[in-house]
Amino acid sequence: MAERSVMLKSIAVVKKWSARPAVKYSLIAIASALWLFGLSDQLPDLMQTAKYVGISLLLAAVAAIG
Repeated sequence: MAERSVMLKSIAVVKKWSARPAVKYSLIAIASALWLFGLSDQLPDLMQTAKYVGISLLLAAVAAIG
C-alpha cells in the first residue's frame, strides 16, 4: 500500500510541474530529441525503421485515447 501512495504522490508532482509551460515544452523537446536519436539508429535497416515508426504511432494513439 505504501508503494501505491508514493506512486500517486509522484504522479501528482509530475502533473504539477508539467503544467508549467517552460517545463512542459522542455520535456517535449527532450522527448523529441530522444525519439529522433532512436530513429537515426534505426535508419540503416528499412524494417527496423518501419517497426520503430509503427510502434511510435501506436504509442501516440494510445496516449491520445487515454
